[in-house]
Amino acid sequence: MKRIWGRRWTICALLFFATTVNYIDRQVIGVLKPTLLGAGWTEIDYSNIVLAFQLAYAIGLFSSGG
Repeated sequence: MKRIWGRRWTICALLFFATTVNYIDRQVIGVLKPTLLGAGWTEIDYSNIVLAFQLAYAIGLFSSGG
């Protein structure tokens, strides 16, 4: 029983960190927009980054059944 209890918390911690990284990634893209535009990137370049991230997120969500 003790062995299963430890695995449960390990899985719970891994899910928590995966979710946290996912939401941080989403926020960083928006926060970096002024910096990227100031570095010479265009709105189209920025939109391509956002599109690629959302596409990868949608494929991952679709493949996981969520």
